[in-house]
Amino acid sequence: MSMPGSGTPRSGRGVFAILLCLLLPPLGLLFLWRKGVFRTRGRVLVSALATAEMLLIATLLIPASTLQSEDPLPVNAERYTPAPDSEALNALSNMDELLRAQQGPVAGSTVAPIDQEAERAAQQEVLATVVYAVYDSGARYYHSQTVCGNQSNLRSLTVQEALAEGLGPCPDCNPPAYSSTGVTATAEPAE
Repeated sequence: MSMPGSGTPRSGRGVFAILLCLLLPPLGLLFLWRKGVFRTRGRVLVSALATAEMLLIATLLIPASTLQSEDPLPVNAERYTPAPDSEALNALSNMDELLRAQQGPVAGSTVAPIDQEAERAAQQEVLATVVYAVYDSGARYYHSQTVCGNQSNLRSLTVQEALAEGLGPCPDCNPPAYSSTGVTATAEPAE
């Protein structure tokens, strides 16, 4: 009896295994180790050469990534707002008129007095507008719609009720807001 693999290999098998390792390295290695063509040292040597060949083929076949780096260049803005040519368009030139209009009528001024009844009616309309809030007792805002962001506001109430509960207008959806100074910011009421 003799040990397997201790006999002399057939010359046709050895040549076929080497050619297979050169042409198709994974298949050649499988054949080499399954059939026990060479002794262990010979198989390890042929396996190392086939592995080196596979790495060389992979290196040649895989394209090298060539990233082209570019230094950023400072650029002037393409669009800009030009300065106004006339003083009528300049916001700072008519700042005094805007301030006077916000402060209301001053004794001896030529600005017409604001209609108090129309202002009260507008404030009452804002107070009666339906807004929405959550059922949570820790709520801080009321909203103009039932959905604001990712929050569902299922409770409907009037602005007056919301103010009585200590709720303020949502800064995101801008619901109608009541102001005691007479200026009301109203949005379209959601129905």
